Amino acid sequence: MSKFPYQMKKEDIESHTLNNYLLTITNAIKAFESSVSPLLESFFEELTEYQELLKSKDMDVNYSNPMIYTSKMQYALYMLLIDQSNQFWRREFDKMEKKIIILPRCLTGPHFNLLKVKRTKLGWHRIVDTQDKEYNAWILTQMSKDYDFEVFITMGNRFREPIFLKVFQNLKKKYGSFGLIAVACVPELAFGNTYIMEMGIPSHAVPLFYSGCMKWHGASATKTEFPLEYILSLI
Repeated sequence: MSKFPYQMKKEDIESHTLNNYLLTITNAIKAFESSVSPLLESFFEELTEYQELLKSKDMDVNYSNPMIYTSKMQYALYMLLIDQSNQFWRREFDKMEKKIIILPRCLTGPHFNLLKVKRTKLGWHRIVDTQDKEYNAWILTQMSKDYDFEVFITMGNRFREPIFLKVFQNLKKKYGSFGLIAVACVPELAFGNTYIMEMGIPSHAVPLFYSGCMKWHGASATKTEFPLEYILSLI
């Protein structure tokens, strides 16, 4: 089995919590193929059409990247796992007065120049300027000043230890209890949610409308979009 989405060291294969999680997903996929797959045919057709659309645009897609090479069944299963996680945490999430939003670095633009960011002492970055004042990431950041929520953006691999865990230790020291809104592509959300769940942080995962990540589209990447109105409804 491919150690999706990031490669693990050999000594971690048996003991790593995430590896056990991925093995569980593999077993679930086998069950889904016989029971749930027929119910998802219409979704798979739309996903195939989207893939064909990308190919027709002659985008520089890096298909060798493990974050990209995801089967249709895995993708659908990740979506179901994300929805299940959201439902599980919803009551506790709604109780949290403080909300923290974490955005992916692909929002900075095709060449990481659309947003200007500044690293914080917590470990993540803040958005401090933009080339597009109508961009949803900038609008969300500006609204946070009036509605008492925090917006951070990651500029590295957000779901790798120990950096990821260190940031959350810093967040807990500063804010105490909080609800986390994680915005990312479906594969990253499915992977990162395992860390968040293990730490017991009430969270709500929000998939992107469109990923303009250079890992997907290379030099031909375009702006990443996310559901701004939906995120505001959570806050």
